[in-house]
Amino acid sequence: MKNRPGEKTPEQPGVNGIRYAARTGYLYYTSTSQQLMMRVPVDPVTFEPAGLPEFVAGGRFWDDFILDEDAGIAYVTTHRENTIDRVIMEADGNRTGFVVAAGNPFTETLVGPSSGAWRRGAQDYGRVAYFTTDGGTAEPPDGVLRTAKLLRVTFPSAER
Repeated sequence: MKNRPGEKTPEQPGVNGIRYAARTGYLYYTSTSQQLMMRVPVDPVTFEPAGLPEFVAGGRFWDDFILDEDAGIAYVTTHRENTIDRVIMEADGNRTGFVVAAGNPFTETLVGPSSGAWRRGAQDYGRVAYFTTDGGTAEPPDGVLRTAKLLRVTFPSAER
């Protein structure tokens, strides 16, 4: 969970995004500096760890994320890579485990995505979300900062 001081400028946090999946009893978290997404089982009553952390996916400077527990998928923002990645929420020590869901090819609109939340309509969970961007403060793609945005993103129905 620790960061790696001085390895990247600006310095990247250890644990960055964190969400609890109530249906499965796992706490998911990203470590930006370690380029990891991990999960740890927790006791549903005390929320104390009930096992060791498990590797879910890695290889990206992931920031925050939203969970689609129905599909077993997390949509994870990549601050520096300017994408939203789709990660299968199962632990698998052999997988980098992601595909780019938005931002490939590069789009000016999605510079510095940071955090997201599902829209609250009855049919929106797993399909319509809102994401914030910071306009590229960590690493603007061409050295030019953009205006921060709130984006509505519609995902196709998820297939694992």
